[in-house]
Amino acid sequence: MKTILIVDDELNMQTVLKILFESNGYATLTAPDGVQALDLIDKHQEIDLVVSDYKMPGMDGIALLEEIKLRKPWLPFVLVSAYGTIERAVEAMKLGAVDFITKPFNKELILHTVNRLWQFDKLKRENMALREGQKELALIFRSPPMREIAETLRKIGRISSPVLLTGESGSGKEVIARALHSIYQGEEDLPFISINCPAVPESLLESELFGYKKGAFTGADADFEGKVRVAEGGTLFLDEIGDLPLSIQPKLLRLLENKTIEPLGSTRPIKIRTRIVCATNRNLEQLVEEGTFRRDLFYRINTFHFVIPPLRKRREDIAPLAEYFLDTFVVDFGLDERYLAGPALRTLESYNWPGNVRELKNVIERCVVLSSGSIIEEKDLPPDIKKEDLTDFTPAGDVEFIAGNGRTLHGMEKKVLLSALDACDGNISAAARRLGVTRNTMRYRLKKYGIEPGALPPPGGS
Repeated sequence: MKTILIVDDELNMQTVLKILFESNGYATLTAPDGVQALDLIDKHQEIDLVVSDYKMPGMDGIALLEEIKLRKPWLPFVLVSAYGTIERAVEAMKLGAVDFITKPFNKELILHTVNRLWQFDKLKRENMALREGQKELALIFRSPPMREIAETLRKIGRISSPVLLTGESGSGKEVIARALHSIYQGEEDLPFISINCPAVPESLLESELFGYKKGAFTGADADFEGKVRVAEGGTLFLDEIGDLPLSIQPKLLRLLENKTIEPLGSTRPIKIRTRIVCATNRNLEQLVEEGTFRRDLFYRINTFHFVIPPLRKRREDIAPLAEYFLDTFVVDFGLDERYLAGPALRTLESYNWPGNVRELKNVIERCVVLSSGSIIEEKDLPPDIKKEDLTDFTPAGDVEFIAGNGRTLHGMEKKVLLSALDACDGNISAAARRLGVTRNTMRYRLKKYGIEPGALPPPGGS
C-alpha cells in the first residue's frame, strides 16, 4: 500500500484529500505545515508521495519542496495551489515537482495524477538508467569544476588535437575520455580503444600499440594491426601514460607529430587518423625532470590539459553520482527500485572518498546487493563509510570543554554553528546537512544567536 503525506494548513482540505486517497486504497499521513511535514518524512521511511499546498505559514510549499529534494531527492512531490500561474508552475517543475494542480481541483483529476505517477515514475527511472548504462558516456555532475570541464569538452570535442587528463586514481578520467569521444564521433560509430600502459609488458607493448608484419620476429605468423590502427578514425585512450617506457615514447611522438606509424618489420609508414587521449595519476613534469619522460612528448600530449578534481573536492557530485549508480545497478541486477535514505546520503556526502568515484560506485553496488528492503539506510553502508570524518572541517576556534573556564552551552552551540558555516563557506543548506539538522532548524538557530552568514566573524570570534 502506497503512503501519501498530505501537507495543508486548512483542516477541511486535509480531510477532503485524506478521505479521497484512503477510499482509493492509499494510506495517508497529514501535516499542517512544512516543518511538521519534514519531521514526518524523517520518521517514516514508507512515505511514497507528498501532496502539499503552496501557501502555508512558516515554510511554504516551494520551500518544502526544496528541502525534500535535499534530503530525499527521489521522493515525488505534487504542489497544489489556489494561486495557479504559469510562472509558479514552471518554478515548481524546475525544482523537481512531478505535477502542479490548481484549486479548486476535480477529484478525478488529482486521483488520475497520483495513479499515473507510480507507473510513469518507475518507467522514467528504468529508461534513464538503461539509456545511461548502455552508453556509459554521460558525465554526471552538479559541481562548478565539472561544469567547466564539460563546457570545455564541448568546445574541443570535434577537433583531433591530443588531450591529457590528470587526476587521482578513480576520479573518472576514462569516463571523461569516453564523453570526449562521443562528441568527436558525432553520429558515426567510430572505435574507442583503451590500453593500460603498465598492464602490458614492455617487450610486448610496442607491437601491441603499433602492430607488426608477418615474420618480424619468431612467432609472428601473420600481420597484426595493433591498437593504433584498430582505433583508426576514432579515439585511442592511453591510460597511465606516465608509465610508458622511454624506448616507446619516440614512436608515440612521431604518431602525434606526423600522423604516421611503422609496424615492426615494416619500412613503409602508414598514415593514421586517430585521436590520442592520455591519462595519468602521476606528475609528468616531475617525471620529465627525472629523465623518465620525454620533454617534447610531454608538451605534445599537453595540448589540452584537464585536471580532474578528486571527489572530496566536488562533494556536490556525490548525490547525483550515487543515484545514477543506484539506478544502473537496479536495472543490471533486475531488482526492484532502491532509494537512498536522507541520513545515508548525508553520510556519503561527508566521507572523504580516497578511492574517488570508483570507490563510490563499489559502495553503491554493495548496498544494492546486500540491502534487505527498497530503502538503503545508513546501517547498510560499509563500516568505514559510517565513521565520522571531520578531516576537512575547519573549526571556528577552540570548542573543547574545559571545566571552570566560563564555558556555557549557549557559547558552545554558537561556536559549533560558526564552525559549520566556516567549513561550508557560509552555505546554510550545506552547514545544516553537516550538522544533521534541517535548514529550517539551522535558520532558527542562526537567528537565535544573531548570526548573519554573509557577515561571519573571524574564526574564534564569539
